[in-house]
Amino acid sequence: MIVLGGLIGWERRQADRPAGIRTMSLVSLGSCLFTINSAFAFIAGPMDWDASRISAAIPSGVGFLGAGLIFKKEKRDGDGESSHVVHGLTTAASLWLSAAVGIACGGELYFPASLGVAIM
Repeated sequence: MIVLGGLIGWERRQADRPAGIRTMSLVSLGSCLFTINSAFAFIAGPMDWDASRISAAIPSGVGFLGAGLIFKKEKRDGDGESSHVVHGLTTAASLWLSAAVGIACGGELYFPASLGVAIM
């Protein structure tokens, strides 16, 4: 999961895009954890058919919060030329991954949560 996300990030860096290897790897890892959570975290719960909706709703909510961390800043070089630099992408992906780890812990999936944090 990390390697495939990293390959996507490497391709984006080759095109000089702001979201690179770290960002794509974190998003890939977070998506994997959300999938594991939806499949296994709520099997033993009293409402297993409905409780997995938690794992489906949190990524969109946290994604909205993460979008608030991303901003564009104008940068001027020595010649007075201006360009725009994007900040906060890796921070937003880290926030999203943190939510996935939290869901894993909430579903008593401590190994996937620990593994996600160790890989991060």
